[in-house]
Amino acid sequence: MSETASVPALSKSCGDCGMCCKVLHISELEKPAGQWCGVFRKGSGCGDYEARPQACRGFHCLWLTSEKLDDAWRPNKAGFLMYPDRDGKRLNVVVDPGKPASWQREPYYSRLKAMSQRAYDGYELLICIGDRRVVMFPTEDVDLGVLNPDHKLVSGYVDKDGAQVPFAMVLSDVEAAEAS
Repeated sequence: MSETASVPALSKSCGDCGMCCKVLHISELEKPAGQWCGVFRKGSGCGDYEARPQACRGFHCLWLTSEKLDDAWRPNKAGFLMYPDRDGKRLNVVVDPGKPASWQREPYYSRLKAMSQRAYDGYELLICIGDRRVVMFPTEDVDLGVLNPDHKLVSGYVDKDGAQVPFAMVLSDVEAAEAS
């Protein structure tokens, strides 16, 4: 789980959402991604709120910190949560594995596509569905398939015949190709 520097918007609170308690890996609790945390209580949130680990204390999803995302984007309604990392250069969209196509529904898909316009400026929008990774570009979605979560991804644009063409790859794939 990555900490974000943002703080919750005054008009929003986690309430009974808890999507982060399901979709994110919490190493301090040995909780794998995609499974409910053992102390989460439906309808009330963390059952051990005062003793929750720092990873949980410091995490704020984008819905919580952004005034631009309305109630439809609340993670338990949308079926995914979003948070920035890599110093704000990547937006992670972490999808509930029980609703793997939720990011492709409207109004989400078209708004995510609009957010992906920042790829032209070196930003990345990454869809995470369990260990499956999809890099979203304004013109296409590059499905990299199921990956080891520790592998690094590289994406951006290359100039081909005067046009900018999107690319996304797993860095370990590049290292393997160079070794052979």
